[in-house]
Amino acid sequence: MWQQTYDPLGNLHLSALVAALPILFFLVALTFLKLKGLTAAVATLAISIIVSSVIFHMPLEKILAAALFGILGGLWPIGYIVLMAVWLYRLAVKSGKFEVIRGSIATISDDQRIQVILIAFCFGAFLEGAAGFGVPIAICAALLVELGFKPIKAAMLCLLANAANGAYGAIGIPILVGARQGGVSLADMSAMMIAIVQLSTLFVPLLLILVLDGYRGVRETWPVLLLIGVLFSGLQTLTLYFVGPELTDIVAPLGSMGTLALFMLFWQPKRFTGKMALRRYHRSGGR
Repeated sequence: MWQQTYDPLGNLHLSALVAALPILFFLVALTFLKLKGLTAAVATLAISIIVSSVIFHMPLEKILAAALFGILGGLWPIGYIVLMAVWLYRLAVKSGKFEVIRGSIATISDDQRIQVILIAFCFGAFLEGAAGFGVPIAICAALLVELGFKPIKAAMLCLLANAANGAYGAIGIPILVGARQGGVSLADMSAMMIAIVQLSTLFVPLLLILVLDGYRGVRETWPVLLLIGVLFSGLQTLTLYFVGPELTDIVAPLGSMGTLALFMLFWQPKRFTGKMALRRYHRSGGR
């Protein structure tokens, strides 16, 4: 029976670096070499086979079995989730329901800072939990552009907001797969995620407004930042601890969006930002 060797080179750091070569190559192939995703994936698979066989002395049948397991895992559930997410998005666009969603979100506040918290942070987190794999970045950035944001800034803000929920991915797949591959119980993995991720999640709304509108924006919207930061992180923590990672990015964003919508009925920032806010300001006669 083959026994897996974690340090075949006699140096743990060097062995870890060699083991990471396929991942490093994949990143370089996509960013610097500008290879297509499929081409980069096939080349990465070839490098993985060579490293596994030559360096880690993995038997060929084990290599083929692991490759088949990875391919099947990519098709189900990952491929299925992405396919269904794209299908639902196109269905919503063709039926006109996407405009209804955009209009509903826009009516909560004309202030761009609130829109970023609502769309990029809360709605993006919901899409991450339901679909993941880049879908929330594309959809939320498009929504922000339609609301008057510059395209590059919209994409940057959505990527930044995804830091709060990307760790859990679509229905908790990264946590489930990570726990299984690492031989760690889901309870232990969840406890570690709470200790590491949830503290930083508290400050993501603050960071978003700092990037968008600086310290002045933070001073003017601090009630929203405090409310959503604590509520979102708290709901994620409770869901992760009592339910599991599958619904972490579903419960927290839904609760936060509903709470923010109610809160905005009773509170609005004294200064509005954004083109839509200016148009509304002029229509109201400067009031």
